[in-house]
Amino acid sequence: MEVNFEEKIDPVDKNQDNNRRINKSNSFQLSEKWQVRHGQKYAFVFVALFVLLGIIYANSFQGQWQYDDFPNIVQNKNVRLKSLSWEDMANSIHLSPGRISRPLAYLSFAVNHYFGGLDVFGYHLVNLAIHYIAAIFLFLFIYNTLKLPLIKDRYRGSAYAVSLLAVFFWASSPLHVNAVTYIVQRMTSMSGMAYIMAMYFYVKGRTDSSPMKKKVMFTLCAGSAAMSFASKEIAAMLPVSLFLYDLLLLKGWRGETLRQNTKILSALFVLLLLFLGAYIYLGANDKSFNYSGWPFSLTERLLTEPRVFLFYISLLLYPVSSRLTMDHDMDISRSLTAPFSTLAAILILLFIIVVSLSLVRKRPLISFCVLFFFLNHLIEGSFLPLDLIFEHRNYVPSMLIFVPLAILLLHVLDYFSYNKKIQMTFVSVIVFMMAAQGHTVAMRNQVFGYQELLWMDNIAKTPRLSRPHAALASAYFNEGDYPKALKEIKEALALSRYPNMMQAAKFIAFLGNYYLMIEGSPDKALSYFEAALKIVPEMAPALNGVAMVQLSKGKWGLARETVRKAILLEPGNASFYSNLALILLKEGKFEDAVQAARKAITLQDGFAVPFAMLAQAYWKQERISLAISYWEKYLSHVPRDIHAHFALIELYHRIGDKARLITTAGRLFYLNTEKDMGHLVDKLSEKQNFLGYRADKNVLLPILQEAFRDIK
Repeated sequence: MEVNFEEKIDPVDKNQDNNRRINKSNSFQLSEKWQVRHGQKYAFVFVALFVLLGIIYANSFQGQWQYDDFPNIVQNKNVRLKSLSWEDMANSIHLSPGRISRPLAYLSFAVNHYFGGLDVFGYHLVNLAIHYIAAIFLFLFIYNTLKLPLIKDRYRGSAYAVSLLAVFFWASSPLHVNAVTYIVQRMTSMSGMAYIMAMYFYVKGRTDSSPMKKKVMFTLCAGSAAMSFASKEIAAMLPVSLFLYDLLLLKGWRGETLRQNTKILSALFVLLLLFLGAYIYLGANDKSFNYSGWPFSLTERLLTEPRVFLFYISLLLYPVSSRLTMDHDMDISRSLTAPFSTLAAILILLFIIVVSLSLVRKRPLISFCVLFFFLNHLIEGSFLPLDLIFEHRNYVPSMLIFVPLAILLLHVLDYFSYNKKIQMTFVSVIVFMMAAQGHTVAMRNQVFGYQELLWMDNIAKTPRLSRPHAALASAYFNEGDYPKALKEIKEALALSRYPNMMQAAKFIAFLGNYYLMIEGSPDKALSYFEAALKIVPEMAPALNGVAMVQLSKGKWGLARETVRKAILLEPGNASFYSNLALILLKEGKFEDAVQAARKAITLQDGFAVPFAMLAQAYWKQERISLAISYWEKYLSHVPRDIHAHFALIELYHRIGDKARLITTAGRLFYLNTEKDMGHLVDKLSEKQNFLGYRADKNVLLPILQEAFRDIK
């Protein structure tokens, strides 16, 4: 990129000292006047950011669905748009019936689903596009801020370089992988994108002289603010950020300015008191707003968060892969001295804030960047009962944290401009820092590629936590590796380090499901389900487990009522409707079973069990062709299922389809190590299954013997 020295050097100065050399005393002053040609500055940023993000996030597009992706997207029927009509799109903004939650984020998931189903590529592409747009607007915001009248004399010449370096550090920070590659955290990145758009439009509206342009910019600001809040509640701090920006960087921190804004400050204080009052009231009357079930109290959370904030800062400045993970292990601060670092963290935090406030007149930009970081951590890092720490929470707060760093680096670079060797060495260090960040991003993307890999990595870094072990157990269970699943869930329970008691109940219920579905021990399973219900009395998965135990004991009516209670608690859960279909099958209510199974299919794409329910319901009604069709659909989703092979072998024999019978029998023979079919049928018929089909040796063995003779 060309650098034009002539544009900003005063002609008088040039004539007076045409041969002046850059030296230690004047280098910074001169370098501040360097300018990039106007037509190139924006194009270079847009292209360079596109290339940078395209390279470091190239391996993110095949990353699997992870953890919270499942309830929010994969299993969420509301994001399955059938058309782009207003009615269908309006339904997509509900996480559950009647509950609007982060509507813009859910609408974006719905549009993704409309065009690509559950193919992860489209979701990752949109996530990266959001991050790219956020980075572009962040650059524009910083660049325009550095040209404000109050600070332009200090940063006018270096505005472009500072903006460029700061946004490159932010965009390539490995701390943002959890907000970009983790699909569901689009809620955070989309809110962050609209947040910085609102701030940019606000600056343009406040600094433009045209009344019409002002109206347009303030309208865009309001629209962006609404978008941000409709993506995630963290946007609640946007008005405070804009007020602080106006006070520090547009009006200036002076006694007169403060007096003029007394009413606004008073209003903000009153709103804070009202918010606290509402929180206290809700905490006493709404379980989602109080600390029951959490391993820490409000006081303990407030004591712990200063340590969390300092840890975030350390991750931003030193983001090596070994320090980054999905679920961090942070000891709870029980008092000011337990652990001792609690008091130290509070004092360091207070020192940083006091120093920032002391600089509001001399260095208002530095003050704003630091205060912006802490201000935008308040929603998720203060008194709300949430998990203590997550990396994605830094997406918005960290947007300006690299501005002071960029100013410092460029200042050092200019200081040594008289010595090219030192300068080039320093440039090499900056390039290395950027490259190291990009490499770490790629490494983190690779970890997100597989569920097992993500949680194994997490366990290696935080071996004391229960949640990573439970998540790994779930991944193993879904893959059919039941011994490993049992080992991990037992480890999770033995550690007893749960995020909250709801999670503890889920882990216990998971163990109940294992003993019921895999071990076939309903009494043992029931003890775990009941233990989970003691912790959370209205826990739908545990109630569903109890219903399945009742079913296994032939208490069909009781099982039906129990699973209906679970459905009332979680009406969008496809598994519950599938289990209801199974119970209705046992009761001989075949049409009702068909309706329940079809409901399950509409609730979750790719969920295979309802196909088996439909197959059995139609078989009982002697609608054999439909029974075959649905067993084949089930087998296409679960190709190694023995029960499905046996069911189809019976049905093919029933209609005399010898070719498909032989093909299925041959596949069954090669899939299983147990070559004694009589023994295999006996073993399966003794084991509890929830597909509605039970193998009968007297029926199957003659069919299989004939089929294997034909194969030979």
